[in-house]
Amino acid sequence: MESRPASIRRHDDGVDMWEMTAAAPAASLAGLVDGYCSYVERTASFAARRELASTSGVLIYALGEPLSIVGADGHEIVLKAGEAFAGGIADATSISRALGAQRGIHINMPLHALAAVCGAPVAELANRVVPLADLIGESARDLGHRLGSAADPHREFDLLDAFLMRRFAEMAAPDRTILWVMDRLAGTQPPGVAEIADAIGWSRKHLTNRFSAVTGFSPQSYRRLARFQRFSAAIAARPDESLAMLAIDAGYHDQPHMTREVRAFGAMSPGELRRRLIPDGGGVRED
Repeated sequence: MESRPASIRRHDDGVDMWEMTAAAPAASLAGLVDGYCSYVERTASFAARRELASTSGVLIYALGEPLSIVGADGHEIVLKAGEAFAGGIADATSISRALGAQRGIHINMPLHALAAVCGAPVAELANRVVPLADLIGESARDLGHRLGSAADPHREFDLLDAFLMRRFAEMAAPDRTILWVMDRLAGTQPPGVAEIADAIGWSRKHLTNRFSAVTGFSPQSYRRLARFQRFSAAIAARPDESLAMLAIDAGYHDQPHMTREVRAFGAMSPGELRRRLIPDGGGVRED
């Protein structure tokens, strides 16, 4: 296939090195896959990252040395080259620890698409990290073998396109009402749960029960998580800006409100979060 447009981001300070190649999926996957990120890295100043609480799911293929991941529920899995894991919405920190030089691919996609790939409801993945092979069997292992043998990121992306097209071929229709609710709750000025329920014509209890069945979390918890996710993204993008301004922009009432929420979802203070940021989009340092 023809090479697709891609962007490359590199970091190399003589101690830690990583390179990320990002590209869009095939046009037929628009709306189901947001993008791919193929990466290689070698780090000496740290081995582990904190993966912050988030409303986003995750699907990653590990293609390098073993990778240990401890989910928000405290359960650890260790991936060898060619193995993948999926995770759902999480309201606590996970830890990823490299046991050597890393190579892999991060597939970014909406939660309903992740559920289709995994053949499991998003609620079953809440606060968990699960080997993809445990969910879909041999097809996950076969793709991992092919990805490990790929000559370059563009070949990896072609393989992913073909695999995902097959997984989505018989995809059940997502719950559009709950997707709409998720979108409203993730806004910078989200309405209250009762207001959303009234707009749909449901009772608040029915909305809460149905939302929780799909996502694994209550609407209120999801709204708080979305706000924390906005803050954590903002502090990574603008680390020199005042915490008070970042709190207001994220939708917190004030800085103390933000501090309580960061401690609740990140198990650290906002200042510590800022100190742990790794340069050039490298994530959040654990050790």
